[in-house]
Amino acid sequence: MSIRARLFLLLLSLSVLPILALRLSGIHTLELLAEDLVDRSAHLLLLNARNHLLFLVEDHAHVLQRERQLLEQTLRLQAAEVEKTLAAKGLAASDAKNAPLRDAYQLAAAGAEGLFWDQATVLDNGFVEFSSDAAGMPRRFNPRLAPWYQAAMEGKAPVWTAPAVDPATRRIGLTISMPVRDPAGTVMGATAIMARIDTSAMGRSHTQAISPNLKSYMVHIAGQSDETQGLRIIGQEEHQFHDGGAGGRRMGMMGLVAPQWLTPDDPKVLTEILNNLLEGKSDVLEARRAGQDLMWAFAPSGMQGTALVFTAPVADVQADAAAATTYIKTRVGEQIAATWLVVGAALVVVAATGWLVARSMTRPVLNLCRAAERVGQGDFTVQVVPEGGRELAELGSIFNAMTLHMEDRSRLRQSLALAQEVQSSLLPQGMPVLPGLDMAGISRYCDETGGDYFDAITDAHGQPGRVALLLGDVSGHGIDAALLMTTARAFLRMRVHQPGSPGQVVSEVNDFLAADTSGTGRFMTLFYLEFDAPPTSVHEASASGKPPLLPDEPSYSTGPLRWVRAGHDPAMRYCAATGTIEELGGQGIPLGALEHYGYSEYSGPPLSPGDLLLIGSDGLWESRAPDGEMFGKERVRDILLQNAHTPAEAVMQALLAALDAFLAEHPADDDVTLMVIKATA
Repeated sequence: MSIRARLFLLLLSLSVLPILALRLSGIHTLELLAEDLVDRSAHLLLLNARNHLLFLVEDHAHVLQRERQLLEQTLRLQAAEVEKTLAAKGLAASDAKNAPLRDAYQLAAAGAEGLFWDQATVLDNGFVEFSSDAAGMPRRFNPRLAPWYQAAMEGKAPVWTAPAVDPATRRIGLTISMPVRDPAGTVMGATAIMARIDTSAMGRSHTQAISPNLKSYMVHIAGQSDETQGLRIIGQEEHQFHDGGAGGRRMGMMGLVAPQWLTPDDPKVLTEILNNLLEGKSDVLEARRAGQDLMWAFAPSGMQGTALVFTAPVADVQADAAAATTYIKTRVGEQIAATWLVVGAALVVVAATGWLVARSMTRPVLNLCRAAERVGQGDFTVQVVPEGGRELAELGSIFNAMTLHMEDRSRLRQSLALAQEVQSSLLPQGMPVLPGLDMAGISRYCDETGGDYFDAITDAHGQPGRVALLLGDVSGHGIDAALLMTTARAFLRMRVHQPGSPGQVVSEVNDFLAADTSGTGRFMTLFYLEFDAPPTSVHEASASGKPPLLPDEPSYSTGPLRWVRAGHDPAMRYCAATGTIEELGGQGIPLGALEHYGYSEYSGPPLSPGDLLLIGSDGLWESRAPDGEMFGKERVRDILLQNAHTPAEAVMQALLAALDAFLAEHPADDDVTLMVIKATA
């Protein structure tokens, strides 16, 4: 066997065996990780679904509890109004048959519309008056025999009674009643409210995440003749279509002539649900009903003897976990297959490389060394003649292609330098010179180009003296960030010169950017500030609505500050009068993150002489020293306090000098942009 073949086999064995061993170990580890991830993901998704279901049923139960409190308060007011009406007419219990109570009903019901079917008052002399039309009331119906009437005559506070049919409206409801007294305090009858037992069901946006087949019920849990039958349904979800064909869901009424029951297949589960509800507890259980596995979420409703129950198929609740399991296994299988392809490709490359080394020859290698030396001196036109066999000839061709790529890289660096020059020209070459204001600004990029941007625009919106200050920070840095910054700059400068408020400017520019950045993950934070510069004359002061200058007043303050925060850090304001620093905060998301987002506008007092304003990017306070320490906003505040008496340029340079000393020759990780505005006398 030739030495070339022996060398080739040696190189091949030294390269291939470690790769195979590492790859097999990696695949085994990946499979174990996938199994653990599947188990954890399924457990967390199921736990989240259970908690979500419990939250929904408890939330709806809380709504019903608030409605119960409102109904009880309404009944108390109704009783008072009924007693007042009867007393005002000077009627005793014996001659109150013609007393008009409709006005009393309407006054008591104000603010509680939609929570009950009917209102009624029954006196012991036989007087009966319902708020609804009672023409269809059964002839032999005696309301004094109704459970709610008898319960009210025995108590003082509002009393709830079990669901029953309202004889006037023919609807099912819970009845709440209390006694009615004459001026002497004698009980002369009872007044009642027939409360609805339906409630608006959850919208699709709330239930779709759990199950499209989720059902909700209101059940009666007190006074059941046979608890083994289950939970008696007195209201359940039904589908309803509104105008335009949009589907909605609500809790509908069910009659009591043929009772319906909500019963788990396992009697032990029914007992557990009943015990929990009677103790006022809510929970989520898994049980079968009619052969179907269901998740049961239940909570007391707060209305006498009733509860809310939500059911959803277990398969729907577990759908996300099953989908996540399938996805993880599929992706892991694809990753393993791709890994074997990579290993196969690596083996091919290793074999080719070993064969090239085995057939190496000194003369072609020497030519390559000389050519490489010329390339190192900057001569990218050098080419070598491929020779010395197929392998070295291929190496020579690769070398020739490499020199072309290096030439392209050199041109790219020149292009980057040009891009840096162009971007620098887009930034203000100097801050505007305005009476009563001292302004300074700078951007320092950590790469050739960056995504930070600042601008100072005078006569904003065509209004003389109006100043707009802008400072933005594009996510990331480099060419892509610079391009997005350039686009945002064009939109902002165009929109600032048109009429509008700061909120309108930022909202419309966000719409422009979002149309281009949707799905890219790119966005730009922005701090936008507007104010009127101090007037320079009595005429200008009068035109701006300010009082005229007095002889001993050297200057005015600025106009009130108005700003918008689009996901950017708040500006810092130094108040010369108090010697304190406050932040110009507010709410807002970055530009380009969400289309049609309305930005809020905030305002603050004007800048008085000596006041200082710092607007900066997070590249300043989030810079880290070699040991990992962050520069921090507290250090920035200290520097502002120490240099507040100096000009704006000096304050800015003090911040940059402190940052350079903090980094200690360590390169910056992010762009740094600062604007300092100081009100002067």
